[in-house]
Amino acid sequence: MSAAAWHWGSFAFAVATFLWVARAARPHSVQVRLLWVLIVLGVVVGFFGGRIAIMGYLALGALGDALGAWAIRDRRFDARRWRERCVNAIVLRSPFRDAWWVVAGGADPRTNHHQVVQDQYFAYDFLPRSGDAWDRAIFAPCDGVVAWVEDGHEDALPRTRRRDWRRPAGNYVSIETRGGFVILAHLKKGSIVVSIGDRIRAGDAIGRCGNSGNTNGAHLHIHAQDRAEIAVDVARGVPIAFLDLARGASVLDYGDTLLPSGPSTSSG
Repeated sequence: MSAAAWHWGSFAFAVATFLWVARAARPHSVQVRLLWVLIVLGVVVGFFGGRIAIMGYLALGALGDALGAWAIRDRRFDARRWRERCVNAIVLRSPFRDAWWVVAGGADPRTNHHQVVQDQYFAYDFLPRSGDAWDRAIFAPCDGVVAWVEDGHEDALPRTRRRDWRRPAGNYVSIETRGGFVILAHLKKGSIVVSIGDRIRAGDAIGRCGNSGNTNGAHLHIHAQDRAEIAVDVARGVPIAFLDLARGASVLDYGDTLLPSGPSTSSG
């Protein structure tokens, strides 16, 4: 085997392991930070060339394999950690009048992208089981006082993906309860019918589902946290459970269906 073949083969081995680690590791994890160290070292050994580069690439690839194995082992415990922390949850009623399902949320980080930021650690994204989410009526899931409202942010087209890192929640309502602040996000511009300071009851109309903020399409995002306003990775998430006529109060997981949890107190 020629020196050139060894060089490119060892280089490909290192790159393949780096890509594997990037896929296996959680965003912002220690494994990702160490991966960047390996990448920098890979660039450095490449300047030496010859046997040093070959041995360096092979060594970095082996370290990458170990890092990837560590990342996979670590992720196996993510779901258990989520469930261990999901205690003393705020019990909410369904904010819908029909069946919606969890498209992102629950214990498994592979189906809950919210776990990478602490304020949304226990968050859920919902879509209706039938039809589109766009312009569906959204109702208060709990009694409380409206602590914050943001309206006026433009909606993307209902099925359009949009990246808005400055206002990720788009138009949203924050409801103060005894256990924390419940956030309902990505509401339709101009549809919110409550104001800061309003006392509301579960079932009262809040607004309509939109596609504002940082979204992949019209859906409802809901989570609870320890402060009134959206503060990504600054506020701390609070566990939530949902009252479902079929199961009682339960913590939902990815794929679960949330059914209406009681008679409505207002129409929409």
